[in-house]
Amino acid sequence: MQILNQLETEPIPFEEEEQRHTRRLLVGVLCALVLTGSVLGGYLYLRKRHERQVAAAAAAERIEKEKPKVEVLVDEATIDGKKSVLGGTIHNISNETLRNVAVELQLRRRNGGTVETRVVLPQATELAADAKTRYSVEVSVQDYSSATFSRVLAGDSHLAIAFKALPGAERPPMPAPVGKTIVVSRPAPRGDEFLNTEKNPARVP
Repeated sequence: MQILNQLETEPIPFEEEEQRHTRRLLVGVLCALVLTGSVLGGYLYLRKRHERQVAAAAAAERIEKEKPKVEVLVDEATIDGKKSVLGGTIHNISNETLRNVAVELQLRRRNGGTVETRVVLPQATELAADAKTRYSVEVSVQDYSSATFSRVLAGDSHLAIAFKALPGAERPPMPAPVGKTIVVSRPAPRGDEFLNTEKNPARVP
């Protein structure tokens, strides 16, 4: 009897249960949307990266098959105090004028071994057929351990063009160390001291 009275006076909170169910449903839908968005974003990112890799590989293959337009003489690096001087000569071996010419170097840092790309502008950025120009850049010996010539860029968009690299000027020989002559003076005899030789025997007291 008491239970029936409780049911009559305290009805089951259907509205509260329905609200809880609705909140759980909304949370589930939001989680599903977030998960779907993450998966879709990751797929799009991987797809774009794959497309870039394919395009880069195709461009590299195209450049490799093309006839070189530029010949680059890469000089050996020279040390000037705490700086390393990297340079060389760019020679336009094509029959056309090349504009906005630049070279790209790969510099490896001593700290961490990461590779840094450096674009270097030569003395002349426009090269007529058979024209030559020099490029040069100074880097810190303390910061970088090595440098590699990467590619040649040209045109308004600085696109890579076909080139061939050859050894340039050798590193000049290091100057020979200057010899230093050290003269050791012999102390002069003092007072009654003298050299003990056959012609000058020692004095016996």
